[in-house]
Amino acid sequence: MDSGLRESKVGMKAAMETDVLGVHGIHRQEGSVGLVIFERDDILLRHRPQFADHTLGDIDTEFLAMLQDMRELSVRFGFIWRHSTFPSNRGAGIDSARLTQLLDDLLKVSGASPDFWVEAIHSPGLDQPPRWPGASELDVILKLTERYEVDPTMTVLVRKGEFHHYSSTTPAFTGVLYPELSAGGRDSDRRAALVWLKTEIKHALKLP
Repeated sequence: MDSGLRESKVGMKAAMETDVLGVHGIHRQEGSVGLVIFERDDILLRHRPQFADHTLGDIDTEFLAMLQDMRELSVRFGFIWRHSTFPSNRGAGIDSARLTQLLDDLLKVSGASPDFWVEAIHSPGLDQPPRWPGASELDVILKLTERYEVDPTMTVLVRKGEFHHYSSTTPAFTGVLYPELSAGGRDSDRRAALVWLKTEIKHALKLP
């Protein structure tokens, strides 16, 4: 490989490895295959009543094990979370940043360090702009595909609940519905659901 190109790639990789949670989230280069975008809330973190504090014990351990497997496969993955409050109520931003840093540290120690953590502004649909200034979910997804130089057809969005319908001009992402896993369900059922999820992701990314 040409030395100039090699140095350029090294420089890009170094610039990507940003562990400090800034305005644009955390970005680093851990994986190299495809791009999987998980919704953070109700997937990595179990649901909490409004105003209740999250703790690291809220992380789904079975899901964490799946992330460790994906890291072994060199799948590129990360999390987005939606800020659905109006700007006048965004005083909780520091708490959200602190939570993100704690979650990132835990996943890093667990061998499942994500490639990114990014906040998006909630909007009624992925192809609709938010009701106030900020990056919409679709904007965030497009910027992630650009940053990591991933074709949209090799991008998987794992969502909770119903899917938003894409417009005809929206790139063809693969959408996967996160399986409902009841807190009191059997461990075998939870493992089976997550094996299914990993299989769906591997199929979308054309992995064996």
